[in-house]
Amino acid sequence: MKKTVISFGLSEREIGKAIKELEQYKQELIRKTALLREKVADRIASLARSGFNGAVVDDVLKGGVKTAQVDVSLNNTNDVSLVIANGEDAIWVEFGAGVFHNGSAGSSPHPEGSALGFTIGGYGKGMGKKEVWGYYEGDELRLTHGTPAIMPMYNAVKTVCDEIADIAREVFE
Repeated sequence: MKKTVISFGLSEREIGKAIKELEQYKQELIRKTALLREKVADRIASLARSGFNGAVVDDVLKGGVKTAQVDVSLNNTNDVSLVIANGEDAIWVEFGAGVFHNGSAGSSPHPEGSALGFTIGGYGKGMGKKEVWGYYEGDELRLTHGTPAIMPMYNAVKTVCDEIADIAREVFE
């Protein structure tokens, strides 16, 4: 937004006119702030979608890889925007599973993983502490190395933090 100057005299009419101009400026500022929030959320959602798209969720030893099934949606309600990664694979792609791809058991390649309780080998029966483990898909035993931590949500937010000044300039010009 360009610099706005509101000049007025001391008459009742001039003060009333200045109050109206100030109210218009306030409404424009509220509108632009909402637009900034929405643009930031749109950018995060777009980057997260790209990160989840084609991400390996299971490095199966026989039969290739299984890719993630994650839907990233955006919910703008009132003054809040939520970027939501929905799907059972989202957590694995974000935080990883297994020592083969992600380092030692009990650690986390994700900068927030340990603080949030998502450590390698810490889920379920602790199978991710092994280089290879198995699970049944129907009647078939599938052996896996697990999932590398791709961190699409974390990386999307980090990228947008680096871009926020440019996004704000675009909105408030």
